Amino acid sequence: MKRPCLSGMALAGILACGQLASAQPAIITPIQSSQQTFTTGMLGFTGGQTARLNVLNLNAVNTAAATQASCSVALQFFDAQNNPLKSETFSNIAPQTAASLDLANTAATPAIGHRSEIRGVVVVNPTTVTVGTTALTDFCNVVTTLEIFDNTSGATVALTSDTRAVGSPFAVPLLTAVPR
Repeated sequence: MKRPCLSGMALAGILACGQLASAQPAIITPIQSSQQTFTTGMLGFTGGQTARLNVLNLNAVNTAAATQASCSVALQFFDAQNNPLKSETFSNIAPQTAASLDLANTAATPAIGHRSEIRGVVVVNPTTVTVGTTALTDFCNVVTTLEIFDNTSGATVALTSDTRAVGSPFAVPLLTAVPR
């Protein structure tokens, strides 16, 4: 006697219901993707302040290796309406080193002294990578901070390291059948 199955059940539930048990076995094949995009939340700043988006390559320094696992990143600023304000691409950030991009408040707001809301975006491996190349095997582990500092004193007045992935940056499993 077969048990009723609900649509939307997980693979294990479907197999337990016997719908795929007599059919060809299923395997999970990952889709390889090397590009990842992260965004900060919105952060406000005003005249006399600068926003700085920082990224640190957390890959370990390997003194025995001929080449190091360097990171390629694009740093970007956007306003509250998702308009691009400034961007720069860094093609080779060595392990345990950082890169940053500054945005003056005057570049984000037409009138000096007005408050601007901005967010920082980091795109890891921003160039298109062909499946099967060695670039896919290079893992780039970065940490991001967005800070606002006072132009006169240099003191940091706001800081966030909270980021969220944009879209689906990680490998997504696909269900495929294997012929018998």
